[in-house]
Amino acid sequence: MKKILSAFLCVCMLFALCACGAEAPAGTESTAKPVFGQPAAEAPADADAAPAGELYGAPLGARVLIQNVKTLENFVAPDQTVILQFSYVTPKVRIEGNDESAETINEQLVLLDEAYITGSGNEPGKNEILEDALDNFSYVTEKDAELGTYYSAARTAASTRADGSVISFRYSKNIYTGGTPRYGCFAVNFSSETGEKLTLGALASDADAFREALAAGVVAAAKENSVLYAQLSQEEEDPDGTLAAAVLEDNWYFTASGIAFIPDYGDIKPAEQDLVVPYAALSGLMDERYFPVKREGESSFDVLYVSEVTDGTVQVVDRLTVSEGEELYLKIDGTAYDVTLSSFFYDHFAEGDARFHTKDRLWYASFMTDCALQLRTTVPDGMPDLMVTYTDADYVFHRLFISQSGDSRGVALVDDTIEAVG
Repeated sequence: MKKILSAFLCVCMLFALCACGAEAPAGTESTAKPVFGQPAAEAPADADAAPAGELYGAPLGARVLIQNVKTLENFVAPDQTVILQFSYVTPKVRIEGNDESAETINEQLVLLDEAYITGSGNEPGKNEILEDALDNFSYVTEKDAELGTYYSAARTAASTRADGSVISFRYSKNIYTGGTPRYGCFAVNFSSETGEKLTLGALASDADAFREALAAGVVAAAKENSVLYAQLSQEEEDPDGTLAAAVLEDNWYFTASGIAFIPDYGDIKPAEQDLVVPYAALSGLMDERYFPVKREGESSFDVLYVSEVTDGTVQVVDRLTVSEGEELYLKIDGTAYDVTLSSFFYDHFAEGDARFHTKDRLWYASFMTDCALQLRTTVPDGMPDLMVTYTDADYVFHRLFISQSGDSRGVALVDDTIEAVG
């Protein structure tokens, strides 16, 4: 069987369809949708509000730019049936003026890719999943069994906070090999000054008191969700102890409003949202430099054709190709924060924020001041397919879409009052 697999792997690689492009910085992205905890960082409207009081401390620092590269491989059987789709997202970090730290972070992110590809712990790697897919395909075709032959493995990554102090990522994966899909999430945090991986113990001088405050904060966050806490209380003799045990090194990340913990679905259910410990609960314990940035300024956005702009009059901080099409400037006057470009899909049966779902996050900037992203993409005739989100000086969330303008100008940014036609 191993010899057959080796030969088949070679055949599959010949037939693999590999597509690399910009992806989605953690929800409904790609095919990985964890049922045990949605990310806390991408909050609609102003749900992820500014830190309480004067809990600011992180320096704005150098601009952090992140392009997410998606690798997608389709493996086919000899009859050209796709039996496995394997994908993952690799964040590519750039810190202006600090190439060394960015390189250190990127090297660690590549190691996470390698662990996913080869398999780690109890999780299967690509070759093991492919072997299972081949065995399943052979069984189905030989026995004419009423079973599916399509397997998939997908992993996404989302940046949840980036500034002069920290860069955080939340990872989500979904492996389907027949039966019940296997979901998993984890997070990783880095110093944007040195590139080193951050641990909880490194955030405070009194590590024990800090962990106690985090545990109490997780319990308090769970109690705010009455359904979650009531069900957990029915299933656990010590619900508070179970919640406190969720304070682990590989399941936390920074957001604008606090430190979020990813519940383990096997222990805490129904945890529909990551549990956030607000920064106010960590005052006097956490090193001040890890509190969010003090923000200021206002901003306005515009989208222009590159051909409309005189050379040298717009500062371009990065370039991104989404698809063959027009060359555009996504231009910002003033200062905006957490600027993110994503593909999305629209649910016209829903209302309000529930209509818009991130598909792939393509690009992120920690802040932009009087500058532009040069973007190559097709502007569709109908419903837009690219979404621009950002937060302002008050940490309020905003959402815009790149659309045809309907006039001689040809392109415009529209707000989220748009609705699908037809």
